[in-house]
Amino acid sequence: MLKLFGHDASPYVRRVRIVLAELQIPFERDTHGWQDPAPEFTAASPIRRVPMLELAAGAQVRHIFDSRVIASLLYGTPHPRPAGEPPFQDAMFDPGLALLDENVLSVTDAAQDSLVNVFLLENDGIRPEQGTYLQRQVERGRGCLDWLERAYRGKHTLAPGRLAYADVAVISLLGWIRFRKRMDLTPWTQLLALEAAHAARPSIASTNPR
Repeated sequence: MLKLFGHDASPYVRRVRIVLAELQIPFERDTHGWQDPAPEFTAASPIRRVPMLELAAGAQVRHIFDSRVIASLLYGTPHPRPAGEPPFQDAMFDPGLALLDENVLSVTDAAQDSLVNVFLLENDGIRPEQGTYLQRQVERGRGCLDWLERAYRGKHTLAPGRLAYADVAVISLLGWIRFRKRMDLTPWTQLLALEAAHAARPSIASTNPR
């Protein structure tokens, strides 16, 4: 029995939801929002960040933190052969890409963390123009998007003919930026083309924050 904790607007939760859908792994959802987390979540998670995955087997209950760790566990869980068009990659990373997809994921995480940081501080009334730290976070996010734009130049998936976890992470980042009105994405045409190429895919469309 798997239970996923985390609100729909979170890009990290969205990544895990897409993997669960693509691998056809059944699970339960926690329905609490980001400002009213479930008591079970706050009691179990020392890092207080979503997503958290709860694994229950009889009387034994374990909790897994961080989207990357959760995704890695899910790929190792028995599941039907992934399908879709293009097919979903049945491994978190492709060793044939010489660490490119791991770099893409690391850069995506850096952009996401910086922009979430700015978003949360703005909610507390602290604007980027009030401090150089937040200005650097915004520039870091833009620089990461520039790097990703180059990585996806001329292609709609990182690995030829397969939708990979790195692609899912980038698509989730773009969806969150638009949902939270963080910045105008127009300059990053390659990334917008990546997003548009998979927008109708059921796992992508059903998890798009609105």
